[in-house]
Amino acid sequence: MRYRGGCSFILLVAALVGLPSPCPAQMDVWSKGGVHPVTLKADADTATCTQCHSDIGKGKYVHTAMTMGCTTCHQVQNEKGVTHVNLVAPVNQLCITCHALADDKVLHGPYKAGDCVVCHSPHASNFPQQTWAAHQDICLGCHARARLKVNNRKKTVTVPWGVTLTFAQMQGWMYLNLNQTLTANHPVEGHPVSGPNTAMGPQAAPITCMSCHKAHASNFAYMLIKTPPAPGQSLCKTCGLCLECHKSMFP
Repeated sequence: MRYRGGCSFILLVAALVGLPSPCPAQMDVWSKGGVHPVTLKADADTATCTQCHSDIGKGKYVHTAMTMGCTTCHQVQNEKGVTHVNLVAPVNQLCITCHALADDKVLHGPYKAGDCVVCHSPHASNFPQQTWAAHQDICLGCHARARLKVNNRKKTVTVPWGVTLTFAQMQGWMYLNLNQTLTANHPVEGHPVSGPNTAMGPQAAPITCMSCHKAHASNFAYMLIKTPPAPGQSLCKTCGLCLECHKSMFP
């Protein structure tokens, strides 16, 4: 696989001497493959791959495809003594060969485009659903402008966990006008996006983006989990959701 910057040589040396990868977040998750630094047989098995890539499947949450072997997603080819390792399908199509897209009315932009690796590690991570970071950090890593590193010259944006997107991939992105601590001001000023759910009491689960939004697909606008209006509130398209916490607003 290809790596950004000078990582390729560092990663190779680290693998050969048995050291952990010093820059795993720099791995180019959109890599279509390339010249492999070590010659492999075309029928190389998983045991051969893990001699160098021993850490790639380590984490609390491991992609089930890992148990199916590396060649489930990667193809090893040799030509004139040079080994090439490529994905068996374009990266934005590979995931849906196993994980069919939802047929909901509204699809999250990256999910619809097949950019699953923006949020998920294809191998393993320490976060549920193999996300690169905690779910709340994933949401705010893209939708809070302050957390993005913009390179206007290259027309790219890098999110906190090291994945780089092009401006084209970010087209139509929605940014939240949050406070300085990125904890409040959505969907209205002062409304919390994280922390205790004071409206529901001390036993309620903390507020997160997932309290109101789905991650991949929804039948409602803005990926909301629910939006039918409350009885008598036909002009309020989100009141049904608001009443989940604010029942006292409409006695």
